[in-house]
Amino acid sequence: MSKSLSPNKALQHRAGTSTRACVDRIVSTFNRATAADIEAGAQWYGEGENFIRSLAAQTGRDIETVAAVVAHLSPRTTWQRNLFGATMLLTTGTAPTCIAANVERARKALDSADPRSTFGKGAPKTRRFMANLLGERDVVTVDVWAARVALGPRDDAEQCLSRVGVYDAIERAYIIAAQRLGVDPVTVQATTWIVARGGRAN
Repeated sequence: MSKSLSPNKALQHRAGTSTRACVDRIVSTFNRATAADIEAGAQWYGEGENFIRSLAAQTGRDIETVAAVVAHLSPRTTWQRNLFGATMLLTTGTAPTCIAANVERARKALDSADPRSTFGKGAPKTRRFMANLLGERDVVTVDVWAARVALGPRDDAEQCLSRVGVYDAIERAYIIAAQRLGVDPVTVQATTWIVARGGRAN
């Protein structure tokens, strides 16, 4: 089977769904959000940007390096632990509360003249997360929660997300859903993430 399937075909062949179905699920989840959920979703990445700028100023590092560190530390980590770990790594050189493999990747970003280059092709979520933390709103961070929103209740959402073409197809579904809702895609992702987690923003 060709690896260059269209987004809809990638979803059909590798996740058993379609772009339209994913968009409908995203929109439906967003429409279940309370006013407080939507406000929190709209502010979530802005607050992340503020943290990045504050820590950059505190440590004398550029914002791209700090955003890369936060993004690398993020997998399978709560947001509060993520921020604490980034602060510790940038101020003390250690991040004992974070996953060792994540810390190793974050160290590479600290030592790189081009922090974006430390994200491999197999790391679309963390690469997009860095971009969103830098204020870029034309890409979407699709973690397992965002995948579950788009794909529906299923046990293999994380496995589906790792299949060729599925990440990009789900990201596209969020962008289409955002156009339908009249909201930017990053806010749609953050808001539906909050809804999926039962109102927990961290």
